[in-house]
Amino acid sequence: MTAGRCEFLTVEQTAVVCGIGRTVAYQLARRAADHGEGDFPAVRFGKQLRVPRRKLEDLIGGPITLPTDPPTNTNDDHPQPAPTTPNTTTAQPNQPQLPLAHP
Repeated sequence: MTAGRCEFLTVEQTAVVCGIGRTVAYQLARRAADHGEGDFPAVRFGKQLRVPRRKLEDLIGGPITLPTDPPTNTNDDHPQPAPTTPNTTTAQPNQPQLPLAHP
């Protein structure tokens, strides 16, 4: 695992990435893992079916980004600050605003 990024995807995650149904993805994964048939890059760990991320990226021709992946920072030397929400508290009409005390 590389910095929180899974190197093996579940068959369900793979189905979403490939835009196919869950049942079809499991059929392809079983055929590949158990019989070596087809191009679907599935492997079996005991009873679990998994798809190696790199092989799937090679198959679809580009990188995969999952919602569970950590965010990538393109400029590691200067991380961006987290966005802040402006204070939206306002005084009610006819209510005096008190000055802020300064230490």
